[in-house]
Amino acid sequence: MGMALDAPQENEEIFKVDSFEILVNDDAKPYASSNVLDYINTVEGEGFILQPESGQCC
Repeated sequence: MGMALDAPQENEEIFKVDSFEILVNDDAKPYASSNVLDYINTVEGEGFILQPESGQCC
């Protein structure tokens, strides 16, 4: 599952969080509801990641 800037497609739902609009396709919806979108900036790199709500790593 990847993340990118994109225009909405037919099989996607738009979720608004603060000033962000997040597009989630039908296949990813079951996973999206139990995860938190986070942004990291480390020496290995930076970017958005999905983390479990519990905060534990898989």
